[in-house]
Amino acid sequence: MATRRSSVPKHPPNGQLTWHRVQRGWSCDELAKQLRRSVTDAGDGTPGVNGDVVRRWESGDRRPDPLYKKHLVLVFGKPAAELGLLTPEEMALRPSPELSANVDDPVDRRLVGELVKRVMLEMMGGGPQFGRELFLKGVFGMSLAPLAASGREIPDSIETLAEGRGNRLDPRMVEAYSAVTASHRQMYWDSSASDLLPSVVAHAGLGVRKLQSVGDVEVRGARQLAAAVAEEALIAARLTFFDLADAVRAEQFFDTAESAAKASRDHALVAAVLAHRAFVPGFAQDKQGAQQYLDEAYAHVPRGAGPLLRSWLHCVGAEVSARTGQVQASLGHVRAAEDALGSDGSDPTWLDYFDSSRLDGFAGNALLLAGQHRAAAERLESALSAADTSDKQRGVLLFDLATAQASFDAESAAATARQACDEAMATRYGMAAQRAVEVRDALSATRYVAELEERLNALEVPAISEA
Repeated sequence: MATRRSSVPKHPPNGQLTWHRVQRGWSCDELAKQLRRSVTDAGDGTPGVNGDVVRRWESGDRRPDPLYKKHLVLVFGKPAAELGLLTPEEMALRPSPELSANVDDPVDRRLVGELVKRVMLEMMGGGPQFGRELFLKGVFGMSLAPLAASGREIPDSIETLAEGRGNRLDPRMVEAYSAVTASHRQMYWDSSASDLLPSVVAHAGLGVRKLQSVGDVEVRGARQLAAAVAEEALIAARLTFFDLADAVRAEQFFDTAESAAKASRDHALVAAVLAHRAFVPGFAQDKQGAQQYLDEAYAHVPRGAGPLLRSWLHCVGAEVSARTGQVQASLGHVRAAEDALGSDGSDPTWLDYFDSSRLDGFAGNALLLAGQHRAAAERLESALSAADTSDKQRGVLLFDLATAQASFDAESAAATARQACDEAMATRYGMAAQRAVEVRDALSATRYVAELEERLNALEVPAISEA
C-alpha cells in the first residue's frame, strides 16, 4: 500500500522533468543510473543519487543541487529551463526575447547533429554507437518528440518500442512503430526539415536495430516492420535530398530504405524507393545511373499496381529524361503518365506525394525544359490552382512558372518570382530555392534581375552536395 503524503511538497511538481524521462522510456531508477554514470565519467565525485531521489525531485519534495542540475542537462541534452530545473528567481534573469533570440539554437543544433551522425553510423553498420538499452530508450524518446510537440495522438502500446529483449516481435510494437511512421509521413508536408529530420532518423535507427535483433524476415511481423522502416528511411532520404539538398547523406538513407523494402517483399515500395533514388543521378545529369534505378523500379511494379503509382513512375522518368537531355523521351513519359491515370488497380496508403495536380507540375517542368514555355505555363498554372496553400512544393511550381513566363512576359515573371521567393523563404525547401537560379538566368537581361539577385542572396540558395 502506498504511504499517504502527510504534507504538501516544498516546491511545485516538476512535470517537465517527468515528461522528458518518460519520453525516453526511463524509470526513475534508470534516470538515476544514467546520472551516476555521467557524474562518474566526468570525475565529479561519488554520486549518491537513486530512484527515490529522482521521484522526490519530480514530486517537488526536493530540488536537485547544482551538481545534478549540470548532469541532468548533460544526460537529456536539454537546457535547464526545459527540464524545469530553474527557480523563479533564476528564470527572471533570462534576457528579453529580443536579446535572447536563438541563444540556445547553436548548442541544440550541435546536439541534434551529433545524435543524427551516431544513429546514421549505427544504421550503416559502423559499429555500436550506443549501448543497446540506451539506444532503444533514448532514441525512442527522440522519435516521438515531434508528435508530442504538435499534439498528435501517441499510438497505443507505445511503451513496447522501448523494449529490446528477445528475438521475437511483439505485434503491438510493430503496430506502434508503423503508426509513428505514418505520423512522420503526414508531418513531412507541414514541418521544417531541420525540425523533423532528427526524429525521423532516430525512428529509422530504432527500426533497423529491432530488425537486426530478429535477424530473420520470416519471423512473424518482420516484413511489416521492414516496410515501415523502409518508409521511415525514405522520408529521411527525401528530407535530406529534396529539402536540404544533401545528396551524400540522402544516398545513405536510400541504401537503408532499399534494403528494408526488399526485405519486406513489398514490390510497390521497392519501386518507389528506387524511383526516388533516380532523382539523385538525374539531377547530377548522370543519364546511365538514373536509368539503371528507373529500369529496376519498373521491374518491381507489381501486377495490379495502382494508377497513381504507375503515373508517378512515368513522371519521374519525365523529369530525369528532361534533365539528362532526352527531351522527346521526357514528353513521351508525360503522355504515358496521363494514360496511366485511367488504368485499374489500387494504390498504397503511403503514396501521398502524387495526384493528378502533381502530374501537371511534372508536365510543366518537362515542357519548360523542352523549351515549350507557353504550354509549360498553362500546366504549371493548373498545378498551382489545385495545390494546397501549405504545400512546400508550391515554391517549385512558382519558380518554374516564372521561368516559363520570362520568355514572353517579363513583368508577370518578376511578380511570380517574388511570390516564389516568399514561399521558399517560409518553407526553406531546398529544391524550390535551387529553381530560383533558373529564374535569375531567364530574367538576366531585364530590369528585374537586380531585385531578384537581392532576394536570392537572402534565400542562400543551396547547391546539391555530391559525393
